Amino acid sequence: MIKRIKKRDGRIVDFDKNKIEEVIWKAASAVGGKDRQLAVQLRNRVVEFMEKHYDGADEVPTVEDVQDAIERVLIEQGHSQTAKAFILYRKKRQELREAKSALGIQDDLKLSFDALHILAQYKLLYRKDDGSHETPRQMFERVAKALSKAEKKFGSDGTDIEQQIARALVSLEIMPSTSILQMAGNAQHHLSDSFVLPVLDDIGILFDTLKLAAQLHKTRQRGFGLGISFSPIRSKGSKIGDEFGEGAAGPVSFLLLYDRALRQINPHGTNLAFLSVHHPDIIDFITAKENAQLRNFGISVVLTKEFMRAVQEDKMYKLIDPHTQLVVTKLRARSVLDMIATIAWRTGDPAIVFLENLNKAPSNPFEGNSAVTEILEATTQTGEHPLFAYEGCFTASINLAQHAADNDGKKDVNWDKLKKNVHLAVRMLDNAIEVSDYPTAAMKRAMERTRRIGVGIMGWADLLISLEVQYNSADALALAEKLMNFVTSEAKNASMNLAKKRGVFEGYSDSVYAKKNEKLRNASRTTIVHSGVTSIIAGCSQGIEPYYAIGYLKRTPTAETFEVIPLFENIARREGFYSAELMKTISLAGSVRRIKDVPAKWRRVFVTAHDCSISDHGAMQIAFQKHTDNGVSKTINLPATATIHEVEEVVMRAYEAGCRSIHVYREGSSAQQLIHSRNGQSKKKKVRLEV
Repeated sequence: MIKRIKKRDGRIVDFDKNKIEEVIWKAASAVGGKDRQLAVQLRNRVVEFMEKHYDGADEVPTVEDVQDAIERVLIEQGHSQTAKAFILYRKKRQELREAKSALGIQDDLKLSFDALHILAQYKLLYRKDDGSHETPRQMFERVAKALSKAEKKFGSDGTDIEQQIARALVSLEIMPSTSILQMAGNAQHHLSDSFVLPVLDDIGILFDTLKLAAQLHKTRQRGFGLGISFSPIRSKGSKIGDEFGEGAAGPVSFLLLYDRALRQINPHGTNLAFLSVHHPDIIDFITAKENAQLRNFGISVVLTKEFMRAVQEDKMYKLIDPHTQLVVTKLRARSVLDMIATIAWRTGDPAIVFLENLNKAPSNPFEGNSAVTEILEATTQTGEHPLFAYEGCFTASINLAQHAADNDGKKDVNWDKLKKNVHLAVRMLDNAIEVSDYPTAAMKRAMERTRRIGVGIMGWADLLISLEVQYNSADALALAEKLMNFVTSEAKNASMNLAKKRGVFEGYSDSVYAKKNEKLRNASRTTIVHSGVTSIIAGCSQGIEPYYAIGYLKRTPTAETFEVIPLFENIARREGFYSAELMKTISLAGSVRRIKDVPAKWRRVFVTAHDCSISDHGAMQIAFQKHTDNGVSKTINLPATATIHEVEEVVMRAYEAGCRSIHVYREGSSAQQLIHSRNGQSKKKKVRLEV
């Protein structure tokens, strides 16, 4: 009997005949086969052939030997179409192995090609002295070892936590930010993905901040960015001292200076500039992205309660010079909002931040304390994680695709597993703050003052599909609130447990928690981040987004292939409606909503972004924001036919619902659309909505 088999990497493993059955069944179903029992019979024929030609005691066949045997049996038994499908499958797998090999990465966790490409593109794998790269498993183990070193400060050798973190990362249950993946355990130990830097109405400080920004970008490339509020800078043409001349340059001029300078240092950087809607130069700022062709900065307008009230009542509002604090002029609020909505409709920028919503606890743990004058007026470069000046961004996402449970046919969230991983993620991020190096003393003080972290989620669409819940449904919204309330509550419990052993954050006595005698290690704990990169590594859907498309046409320099998301393919094969022709049809359509060959149940469950209305997207965002400490990254996808008025309605609804910020995207409005799907419609390369 054949007991062992040699893998392509030389490892000898147990021979599993069930894998033969699985590949035969996949090949058969691709050409319309429906008889699973026949796949079992053919599997037995292959095993008989192997046992006849190989002495299991003395000779160990290879994987290639087994696949050759499968081909031969299929042809001899008259299953030529299945044999052809299997040959094509072998060829595709071979091409995938060659493509992975070309990246120079040993894939010891069987990640997707896209995941390995991201690891290489973002330089997340440590380069060894011999020029080779660590494997994905070694990367995760390096991160676990580095983060567990914080435990020694609090009386533990860290061995147990290191093992727990390594297990969670290797199993793709938790995914920390790219900065932690890249830097933890390396020579550079600066683990924040982003910082908020302050600017003041002082030429020396403006250039000091630019110098610091340049230094930060010099040591980091992809995945790093800054949030900077230009609101304190006096308006264009304002008087500067007693000197004669044209007057002040204004915030937009300095924004352009920062953009050009940082673009030279880090062309892959992504920064976000903020300006108050009350600034006299607000119109120039709103149009800056379109008129000045900013490349390294997105822009976000900070709207106040006063401005929003003026919009609702159709009144004028004040523009105030930040230097003199005098009212310069007044503008009609609705006209300004109309301009913001028009430019956003046309280009995707500007984003919007709601100042008072942003400064509610726990985003601002010092809310209502008149002794603390500092307010939140900027976020990370992706918009969902608010930070005080010099604060850094320490985040991780829990992969919900790994947290579905099926107990005797009853589908639910694995709440025990989720609780365990929330507590581990809080500890992991608190450790990251502890072991991180900081470029300046001010940054270290800012982080110790709040110890703000962001435990979030991704794989939401995968979880809903696993539970057979429609994304745009009342059940999905109810589960969203229940799940995020659970995550945030457990994150708070985890932070309280840490505070008992490690102490509270330094600014605790000035916070809202001191009044309630709630001792916490971290001032705020949850953020749903824009998880585009980390979700690819984890092999799950992005953040709380629905899938953009169920299938797509993938073009390479040498070929065009039709692909569907793995979760759909697996279900199609399991449920018996898989065929290569159907997959091609879905790839061209993008959505399965109108494809009758897909059972109605699965047409309902596999929802795409374009199957959702504007209100569907907004409702999901609001449901998660209700129970998130900081912000929520969510794309509000608008169809190409959406009106400017609809953009304004989205803004008003987001404000009234307590959202932190908002960034809409209308189909076709961005020049960065590269991935084609749905009969020629295009998919944006990178868009987001932060709430």
